[in-house]
Amino acid sequence: MADAGVVAFLETRLALFFLLQRAYAAPIGAELSGTLRETAVAYGALLDLDLGGPLPDAGPPDEPEFFRLFVGPGRLVAPPYESVYLSPEGVLMQEETEAVRAFYLAYGLEARAKYTEPDDALSLELEFYSRLQKDALAAYQAGDGAEAARLLAGQREFHQEHLRRWVEPFSQRVLDGSANLFYRSLATVTREVVQAEEQVLVSIAAVLA
Repeated sequence: MADAGVVAFLETRLALFFLLQRAYAAPIGAELSGTLRETAVAYGALLDLDLGGPLPDAGPPDEPEFFRLFVGPGRLVAPPYESVYLSPEGVLMQEETEAVRAFYLAYGLEARAKYTEPDDALSLELEFYSRLQKDALAAYQAGDGAEAARLLAGQREFHQEHLRRWVEPFSQRVLDGSANLFYRSLATVTREVVQAEEQVLVSIAAVLA
């Protein structure tokens, strides 16, 4: 039988990653940003990690700032694409993009925006990571430990090979290039949560063992 405390933790973690994904996919309104702030604070409390910071007072996002930072037109302040940070050329659609696409396909998934945005966009990577979390949680609740462990292994591999390697420099570009409190807070929370996954994944594996 699934432990209620473990389920509650995994549900909060899943909710936070889903909300982070949503915040990078498109500008969000005040209600959703409020939910993001509340969930970040709750998850931080579970980890004994301060994820509150300025988030409770950040206010609603600034839509023009979203486009200036992540979309354009013009030169992007913080391109939200893995290949920009990891490829020698520092440009889009490099081997990192192909590697991410292959990872999605290995789990029977395709990027939601396959033909409109590179597969290594942060919103798509977070969406995929959330999907692995959701399916692992469902397997755990159903008593399928082997499937939950398989999906957890996928999370660990994707975190190590992708998210962990580029979210830090991406977040730093946001912090260096924006005075907007919401997006500075979003970048800080994203960086801290992804860094925390190193230990979180180890702890979850111990529970599933």
